[in-house]
Amino acid sequence: MKKAVLITTFLASCASLFAQPVDTLLQAIQPVDSLYSTQLQTLDSLQQQTEIQCQAIMSEYDSINSTYSKITNDLQNRIDSLSNMGQPIETLASKLDSINSAKEERLFAIRQKAESVKQKTKEKIDGLNLPKEISGEVSKYTAALDQLDVSLPSSEFNIPQINLKEIPNLSLPNLNNPLSAELGKLNIPEINTNLGEVTDKISAIQQELPETPKVEDIAAKAEEKATELASEKMGDIAGAPELPASEEQAKEMLVTEAKRQAIDHFAGKQDKLQAAMDQMSKYKQRYSNVQSIKDLPKKLPDEMHDKPLRERLVPGLSIQIQKRNDWWFNFNPYLGYRFTGRITAGLGWNHRIAFNFDKGEFNPDMYLYGPRSYGEFRIKKGFSGRLEVEVMNTPVRIPPSQDFATQEWVWSAMAGLKKEYRISKSLRGNAQVLYNLFNPHYKSPYTDRLNMRIGIEYKISGRKTPKANKGTNLEK
Repeated sequence: MKKAVLITTFLASCASLFAQPVDTLLQAIQPVDSLYSTQLQTLDSLQQQTEIQCQAIMSEYDSINSTYSKITNDLQNRIDSLSNMGQPIETLASKLDSINSAKEERLFAIRQKAESVKQKTKEKIDGLNLPKEISGEVSKYTAALDQLDVSLPSSEFNIPQINLKEIPNLSLPNLNNPLSAELGKLNIPEINTNLGEVTDKISAIQQELPETPKVEDIAAKAEEKATELASEKMGDIAGAPELPASEEQAKEMLVTEAKRQAIDHFAGKQDKLQAAMDQMSKYKQRYSNVQSIKDLPKKLPDEMHDKPLRERLVPGLSIQIQKRNDWWFNFNPYLGYRFTGRITAGLGWNHRIAFNFDKGEFNPDMYLYGPRSYGEFRIKKGFSGRLEVEVMNTPVRIPPSQDFATQEWVWSAMAGLKKEYRISKSLRGNAQVLYNLFNPHYKSPYTDRLNMRIGIEYKISGRKTPKANKGTNLEK
């Protein structure tokens, strides 16, 4: 077996030795054009990527420009109409200036993005180390790329191209193939001599090899070797099982193994188990007089039954933030009463403060105040349906003026959903999404019919009963 491996290794070494000179000669006669094929492919790929990016930037520039132009044209038409009617136009003029400023900022950012694409493309081209034969075409391309301007109309926005057909052939002159003759006529004395020596050695080794072994002999030898190996390994196993001597001993061994393999199904879940036990304890206290399933009430009792007033009250605060010309902050403290475990209703007061961050001052003309009532019905998983009715003393516009000229009491009715989440043991946060159902004469004090609020509520817990004295209990 060792001799066969020796022959195979020797033949492989000889083959690699003889093949090496031929491979070296073949590499020497490869065409010179292939040396620059990778650079040309990379250059073509860079050109395509730059074209795609420039087209996308141009489309984005045109879209932003057209959108802002439409808005500014509409505002300018309204300003012209109000000016002809002798109405004040300061508010709309301020808006127009703000929109024009925002437009210029966004268009400037788009132009900067185009400059970044051009700069990165030129840096990548410089890093290719291209030959001098194509430097002229590449210089034309980079020069045209510098003049590319995304602010030009689409008809004049032409992305430059590299004319690869004009690049001259990159083959080296006076380079001849040294192996143009037939390879079969090569006469190398060293190789022929080595081949003769190898043939003689192979013949001598084959004469020394024994006869080919039979399959039966190999199988018997393998089985014998496996038995020896298994016997050796069995001695290395610590704590090998001992066979029972009787039926009783076998049963005892099975019981012991079963206990050892027992799985703790509540491992890592002790908190949930304790919570379930506490919940079961509450149910036992609530239904202590129930002896069987038949005695259970058909309708679950109200969880607020026999609860004192302090545990039924729910104080809370909701906040709503909106923006028109100023920032509006609505603060709504309220107090609810839990009629049942699902139904809660209450009253509150809504007050608005307006602040202009640009001027750094409050706007007292935009203050709002008034009472608000609400009702809730708990659905499940922290969701509740919510209905609100309010009347607010709020500034109101008088057409065609855009300013708030008068102060009136305006009614509103909103409906939507409320989602609660726990902050601490006694504190609950909530988020509200409400839709304004009642907006007479479009005098609503809110910027939109859909309103979102956040809030917190405090859960008043019951009074803790003092624990009885242990000594007194023992005496009794």
